[in-house]
Amino acid sequence: MIKTLYVKNFALIDELNVSFNKGFNIITGETGAGKSILIGALGALLGDKLHREVIRQGTEKGIVEGEFQLDSTPELSEFFENNDLDWFDGEVILRREISSNGRSRCFINDIPVTVTALSELGDVLVDMHGQHEHQLLLRVLKHMDYLDDYGHLNDKVGLVSQAFENWTDLQNQLNELLNQQEEIRRSREVLRFQYQEIMAVDPQPNEEEELLNEERILGNAELLYEQTSALFDDLYEQEGAVSEKLSIACKRIRDLAEIDSTFQDSLKECENALLIVNDVAKSMQGYTSNITFDAERLEQIRNRLAALTGLKKKYGGTIDAILEHKQRLQERLRFSENLDQEIKTLQGQVESSLKYLTSLCLELSGERQKVGEELAAKISQQLQLLGMPKSIFTVSNEYKDATGGYTIVIKDRKIAVHSKGIDHIEFLFSANPGSSPKPLVKTASGGEISRVMLAMKSLLAQVDRVPVLIFDEIDSGVSGRIAEVVGKNLKRLAASHQVISITHLPQIASQADVHYLVEKNIKDEHTFTNIRALSDEERVEQIARLFGGEHVTETHLKSAKEMLQQGMD
Repeated sequence: MIKTLYVKNFALIDELNVSFNKGFNIITGETGAGKSILIGALGALLGDKLHREVIRQGTEKGIVEGEFQLDSTPELSEFFENNDLDWFDGEVILRREISSNGRSRCFINDIPVTVTALSELGDVLVDMHGQHEHQLLLRVLKHMDYLDDYGHLNDKVGLVSQAFENWTDLQNQLNELLNQQEEIRRSREVLRFQYQEIMAVDPQPNEEEELLNEERILGNAELLYEQTSALFDDLYEQEGAVSEKLSIACKRIRDLAEIDSTFQDSLKECENALLIVNDVAKSMQGYTSNITFDAERLEQIRNRLAALTGLKKKYGGTIDAILEHKQRLQERLRFSENLDQEIKTLQGQVESSLKYLTSLCLELSGERQKVGEELAAKISQQLQLLGMPKSIFTVSNEYKDATGGYTIVIKDRKIAVHSKGIDHIEFLFSANPGSSPKPLVKTASGGEISRVMLAMKSLLAQVDRVPVLIFDEIDSGVSGRIAEVVGKNLKRLAASHQVISITHLPQIASQADVHYLVEKNIKDEHTFTNIRALSDEERVEQIARLFGGEHVTETHLKSAKEMLQQGMD
């Protein structure tokens, strides 16, 4: 429900703050007092288009703010989750500001949002009827929702939506595979050539480092032979070699140690040095004996390195990059070999899911046809009671020929299909006898639409998920007994919704739980609009004024009291 509405610098409104109640809230006031301005402010809060002319003359910024107290619903949770917004304790505060330059700013719980987001939330919170953009009945896309709600078809709609999502997912997967198939067919020869080129060389991990090391050794075989041979001679073989001199040194230290034991450590170090020199000498001798001058092997290595370098230039610059590219080629070639079978399997799944979707759509469409006839008959009955006995209301259920997008075939006809089936629902209406029903959005006046909506909401009261209903001009063209029927219907509707309505008729006003009066005052040559809730005594007088205008008589007051008493019964 709307708890409070704050308006500042909006048209004739200087500043007002009004608290609304649960149940049936009625608003009355003299013509031109500003009742429609108040409803217009509510429309602005719900995302209607605004022009800077709505700002009160002489001010820079207009403000409309509403506080709503709500129960959690799937639609609300989805909206706040999709828009990354938080809400707590069922409280939502909407705020809209418009500046004199025509720019508008919107907020939900003090978080800046777009007008589109504000309008989306407004659709969940409030259904407004009259001369306002926000009224949902003028949105053809909502007509299917009304029909499904009335017929309790939402579970079947859910099955269709799931089947549609499954089919479209499979179709998208198939299209992707078909696109890949064409691409792979064009590139398959290139893939095979690259794979065969790599496999012809067959590079191995760490191979390049090993070959480069071997190349260095073979390329420097003569130098290695000369140096290792010379080292062996210097350390061991030639006269006066290091080994020979160390042996003489060890003998002299040994002689000294026999005289003075302090030379024992030096003797051990000298003997260790002699062992090390001999080991190095033997290592040089062994290395020299194993050196080969293999020119053929050196050529093989250089050819191999050249082949690896050629691959590196083409496929990534390193052996690891070549091996990774080889792995990708293997996977793509393997995928291409299995692709035809995967496409065939997926085509079967698409065909099966399409048959299932088609059967669900036809079943749901048949249900909608029956429910549409029933709804049209009952709304027509309601409209007769609401003072429109000659009106005709029908529910049009058509299939649209597919011109693109998702398509199913029914009896050789290509039909557009969407997440809620194959039906395109639209309400048709004619207020005058002899005129065939035409789209409601094009033919009905504000008052007529309000009464159609009242009839609709009366039938949908227990399943309707929009908690707040606002009716403007619902009493247009009615009086007497019909007005009483309208008032009682609004009263019944207020048992499950918060209803706010503007009226000029006492028969409707007397049914309200709370009565508000809009007044226009003039101060210092400036006109101001204000609204206030009436006491019981004030209600009697105001309803009496609805009977008699400015000249209220005792008869009017008595009639007002009786009517109020009847409204409470």
